[in-house]
Amino acid sequence: MRLCVVGNSHAAALKSALATGDGAAGVHVDFFVMPGGSGPHVHAEGARLFAVPDRKEKLFSTIPGAAANGLDLETFDAVVVSAAGLPSHRNGDPSHILNQLALGAMVNDRSANRQLVSETVMTRAIENALEASANVEAIRRIRSVFRGQIIIQLSPLPTRAIAAYKVTGERGSNLAAQYGDRVWSFLNWYYRRQIDIISAFADATRASVILPDASFIEAGFTPNKYGTPDPWHMNTAYGRLVLKQALTELGLLQR
Repeated sequence: MRLCVVGNSHAAALKSALATGDGAAGVHVDFFVMPGGSGPHVHAEGARLFAVPDRKEKLFSTIPGAAANGLDLETFDAVVVSAAGLPSHRNGDPSHILNQLALGAMVNDRSANRQLVSETVMTRAIENALEASANVEAIRRIRSVFRGQIIIQLSPLPTRAIAAYKVTGERGSNLAAQYGDRVWSFLNWYYRRQIDIISAFADATRASVILPDASFIEAGFTPNKYGTPDPWHMNTAYGRLVLKQALTELGLLQR
């Protein structure tokens, strides 16, 4: 079986897991990935995917000549999209909905420069942001030309380290300061909304979804042992979890 991972920076955890020897016999895995929140940013020409021009120099692929010649989807049996969901929260990203809106029922710092909204309004904002995201558009483009199996990995929840991570600064995240002790309840709520929306999209696109461990979702964070210095990105051990989920979904491992 030939499997291609198409995605953004979250695919690094999968790549490192494969580099340590994880995988399944008879499965060849290639990568077509590029950094950038909400990506991968791609366009399609026939059955080929190409990085959009301003991402081409950042493309990493194990396929020789992929930057110039694109990714020929017809040569693969399945595609894993790693990862779908709203981008990591950064203070310096004015377009991120969490820098525009705050959930009034949970927010701690009501003086922050964000509009306080209801769950209904926030849910609609999440839905609109996902609908317009590059990773959802990439999945649409893949399905329009690819008949094989598509597996969508949901972006991981941040680790608990986010509570003390660069509260100020453009690359930091002040969510813990905004929501105080309720930040984990908020992240649980925020990811569950994304799960509902992406799962419905997957059903309509004839794709399957692999989710973070149920205990992570319930807690509102990924345990620190799966983290990297950036709490939004995970390590090799997390990559092993996702790889096992993907291979199980493909019927190559027992459930």
